Amino acid sequence: MNSGLKQRLVGAIVLIAIGILVVPSILRDRQVEPVSTQTLIPDRPSRDTMVFEAPSAPDNIEPAPEPDTMFMPEDDSQPVVDSLEEAQSEPTEAQADPPPERSAPESEATEVNTDEGTAWVIQVASFRDPDTARALRDRLQGEGYRAYVRSASTDAGAVSRVFIGPKVSRSEAESTKAAVDQALKVDALILRFQP
Repeated sequence: MNSGLKQRLVGAIVLIAIGILVVPSILRDRQVEPVSTQTLIPDRPSRDTMVFEAPSAPDNIEPAPEPDTMFMPEDDSQPVVDSLEEAQSEPTEAQADPPPERSAPESEATEVNTDEGTAWVIQVASFRDPDTARALRDRLQGEGYRAYVRSASTDAGAVSRVFIGPKVSRSEAESTKAAVDQALKVDALILRFQP
């Protein structure tokens, strides 16, 4: 057998072997695999449905007052003014004496109130203009007092009152009143706190 024929036969055998090994893998890559449509999410667990009844208020509870009317004592004895200067009065004996030394207006130790549920507020001034009342409230808050404003309708018209408190003891309220009277030259009122 001549060498040329041998080489052709060996080449043909190698090509056939390569074809046997490579062609099936190429055809396998092009084959489309079927997609499984079976879900792996478990079934919904069974559970009992609970029904809650709507809450009902007890019969002996009064409804809460409107927020704007809360924390406002009923007292019309303080004159209604337009400015802090008008609210300032001649110093009384209580105002002439310097107030006791205080480290911080709202962090003093207080005596226990013997009247359960009784507290006190200091009504600093009553203004016709709500902006004037808010300005005084901001000033008092800047000095460390828990001051707030409440608006009310009176025989004199709409009034904005500036309060400090509440205080749990009358003596603490009197001490705060003396300090405020001295600082602002006003005659503040001490009133029962009515939440």
